[in-house]
Amino acid sequence: MSVRILTICTGNICRSPYAHLALQHGLDAVRPGAFEVASAGTHAMIDNPVDPGSARILQGRGIIHDDFAARQITERILEDVDIVLPLEVAHRKIVLSYSPRHLKRAFTLKEFARLLDSADAREPWTQRLAGMGTPEERWAALPSHLARERGLNRAEEGADDIADPYRRPQEAFDQMAVEVDAAVDRIVAFERQFS
Repeated sequence: MSVRILTICTGNICRSPYAHLALQHGLDAVRPGAFEVASAGTHAMIDNPVDPGSARILQGRGIIHDDFAARQITERILEDVDIVLPLEVAHRKIVLSYSPRHLKRAFTLKEFARLLDSADAREPWTQRLAGMGTPEERWAALPSHLARERGLNRAEEGADDIADPYRRPQEAFDQMAVEVDAAVDRIVAFERQFS
C-alpha cells in the first residue's frame, strides 16, 4: 500500500502536473515506492501533455513527463486519495463539492507546507509520528494534526494560492516553479526526517 496524493489545478497541464511530478520525484528519492502522486484538473484539458512552459523546467531537472495526459477530477479519482493538494483555495472548494469527506484531507500545496512548519513550531508532534512504523500510518495521522493547525494559523487571502502561468511568458512558469518547489521541498523534508 502506498500513500496516495493528488494535486489539482484548473487545466491539469501547468501547475498540478508540475507539482505532481516534482513531488513524486522528491518523495521517491527519500522513500521509493511509498508514495503515489497523481494530478487532475477542475476544468481539465483532457489528454493534453504538460504545457511547454512547465515541461521546460521539468526537463531541466531530469524529471520525465512524456507519458503525462491531463485528466478531469471525478468522484471516482478522489475515492482512492489520501491527501489532496490543490494549487488554489478555489480548487479546494471544488474538491469538497465532489467529496465532502476530504474536508480534513484537502489543503492547498502552499498551505500544507506552511502548516507543517507552524504545527511543528507549536508542538514538536513529529516525534509522536516517528513512532508510527510506516509512511501510511504516519500520513493517515497527519491531516488531523494539520486540520487543527489550520484553525490556529490562518493566512491572508490569496497567500496560499499559486498563480496560473497558462498562456503567460516563461517567467510566469519560472515563478510558479519557485513557489511549488519551496512547498515540495518542505513536504519532502518532512518525510526525510523519518528515514
